[in-house]
Amino acid sequence: MSALTDALNRIIEWLQQNSPTCASGFLPGLSSREIEEKLSELPFCVSREVYELYQWRNGINNGCGVFVYHCLLDLETALRDSQGINDSFWLEAREEDGNPKYLFPIFDFDGEYFAVPGSDSLNGTAPIFHVDGDDGSLSFAFTNLTHMMLAIAECYETGVYSVTSDGNVEVTDEAKFGEIRRKHNPGSVEQLYANGW
Repeated sequence: MSALTDALNRIIEWLQQNSPTCASGFLPGLSSREIEEKLSELPFCVSREVYELYQWRNGINNGCGVFVYHCLLDLETALRDSQGINDSFWLEAREEDGNPKYLFPIFDFDGEYFAVPGSDSLNGTAPIFHVDGDDGSLSFAFTNLTHMMLAIAECYETGVYSVTSDGNVEVTDEAKFGEIRRKHNPGSVEQLYANGW
């Protein structure tokens, strides 16, 4: 089992024990063939980690934001949202700023994404960027999807995440989350948000 799948399984095991409602919202994974067919619509390639993620689960359908408040998009929604963040305006703006031309969103919270850059060829891993929902600006958030999930799994297991009385998952210590994120992702931005994480 890869480190990515192991981290994802740690997360879902924690959710099954502590927030069964959130855990029950994950959709079954897709086959390699289904993923390849859907992703062939893109004018770029995504990392193999994205394929592995969607083989594990194809999104979440109950609105639980279990990955840093962000919901795991199902592949159809990710493809649709990809068209929006890759329209000509955003492509030109990113190129002018020296950022990756194409992005593929994986996690969403009200139009704010965590996304992988597109490339000309299929790579094993790719960095994860935070895409600001207001101005589309990018921040280098995680070195790759595996390290993102390792950080999030550690946050669940160490109490940085907890379950509210209504069954939702929330971050209880944003500064500690930031420390764990940076530990697993050296070289990433110091803070994603003004309050330290």
